[in-house]
Parts: sequence; structure tokens; C-alpha cells
Amino acid sequence: MYNLKDRVALVTGAGRRDGIGAAIARRLAHDSARVVVADICAPPTDLPNAGNPPWEELQAVASQVNGLAVRVDVSDAASVQAMVAQTQEAFGRLDILVNNAGAAIAPSPVVFMEETAWRRTLDINATGTFLCCKFALAPMIDGGRGGRIVNIASIAAERPKPNVSAYAASKAAVVALTRSLAQEVAQFGVTVNAVLPGDVDTAMKRWGLALEAESFSKPYDEVMAAAVAHIPLGRFATPEDVAELVAFLVSDAASFITGQAYNLTGGRELT
Repeated sequence: MYNLKDRVALVTGAGRRDGIGAAIARRLAHDSARVVVADICAPPTDLPNAGNPPWEELQAVASQVNGLAVRVDVSDAASVQAMVAQTQEAFGRLDILVNNAGAAIAPSPVVFMEETAWRRTLDINATGTFLCCKFALAPMIDGGRGGRIVNIASIAAERPKPNVSAYAASKAAVVALTRSLAQEVAQFGVTVNAVLPGDVDTAMKRWGLALEAESFSKPYDEVMAAAVAHIPLGRFATPEDVAELVAFLVSDAASFITGQAYNLTGGRELT
């Protein structure tokens, strides 16, 4: 357990109770941080896998951490500014930002990919991370206490598979942003690091496996078994596995770590 008493953490993409963001929020609350959870909570679009968690589910996550629930569209600057303002209004400061909001919209071969799906994927994953960093940095720097930023990228940034070019490109952008931004804000005591999960047992991952099974006319269980077979540790990660690494990176124990990208894959990229 790390001591995050009196620190305020903002976690985006935390609207699914079984998701990575919610697990991170719970872990930071366990370490005594005051937590704001944010998600878009808007009606789904006509793009596949663009459904969003309902407001009630985000509120349930906030209740679990005794925190604040905030609606946000991370791809919209005004929405992100409002989220940061609500955080400051509620708690008077902002010390930790975890950029977990992300999407893989309508993955397909590039030759068939809709431009709208490409742009929306990059808007959420890359531009959204940029905007959240941009507006969260002001209270961190002005507060004079430093801060912690952790960007949730993906192993797809380094080891992309076919048919996920938009997602992979957006997550590679997140890693590059992390490394550049870390150098810009080190003088203010702000660290910036990235976590690159591999296969994590979430609804989004199960959706991806089902899509792969359908695309290649294979049974779901066969696709699942093949995915696990490539992981030396023999299982998918849990959201809590990701949360553990994030908790370390935002703690005082990681005060001399910045600009790093940590694979969290069970060794998948080694095979």
C-alpha cells in the first residue's frame, strides 16, 4: 500500500465497473487518494464498439471510491477544461492524472477502414490524452507540489496486429507524447509515464476476441486459447494488475521515474 493521503486523483475512462479505469480508481482510493472518475456517458454512435457506459454506472464507480463522478468527452477541449475545473472546485487541487479513456472503433484492414473511424479513434486516444495532460498540468504546476501523470497506452504501440492500425497508431502517439512531455515538465516536479497493457480481461477485450473469431470463422474458445498460448505467464491480465503498476507510478516510491513506458503483458511480446 502506498500513502496518497491528501492527494487528488483524476481517472478518465472509469465508467465500467469491471474496467481498467474503475480498478485504478479503487486502488488509488485504497491508498487514501481522493478520486474523481470521469467518462463520456453519452448515447452510443452508429460506429461499432462506440457504446458508452451509462451515467448510473459511472456514479456507481464513484460511490465505490467515495469520490466524484464527472461527464467528459476527452476529445473536446471545453469538456476537458470543465472536468478539471470541477475537480478543483470539489477538492481544491489536482495531483494525479491517469489517462485511461480509450477506444478501438470499427477496426478493419486499412483498405476498408472508414475515415470517420480512423479520426475518431485518434481523437479519443491521442488527442484526448494530449488535452487532459494540457489542462491538468496548470493546477499541478501552479500548486507547486509537482504531480504524476500516467498514460494508459497499449502493447499495440510496439507490437501491433493486423486490422488495428488506427488503434496502434494512436497508442504509439501516446507513448511518444509521454516521453516528450516528461522532459518538458520535469522541472516542475511532474513525472509522466506510460503503461502498455497487453491482453486484459475486460469487456472490450472480449469484444475484440469475438470480432476476431467472427472475422476468421473460428470458435471463440479457440481464439481465446490461442491468445493465452502466446502469454508466458499463461493468463490474461486483470484490471487490478494494471492498477497495481499505476499505484506505484503515482506514489513517492516512483519519484525518480519519468518518461518510461512499461509493458504489462505477462511476457507476450517476448514470444
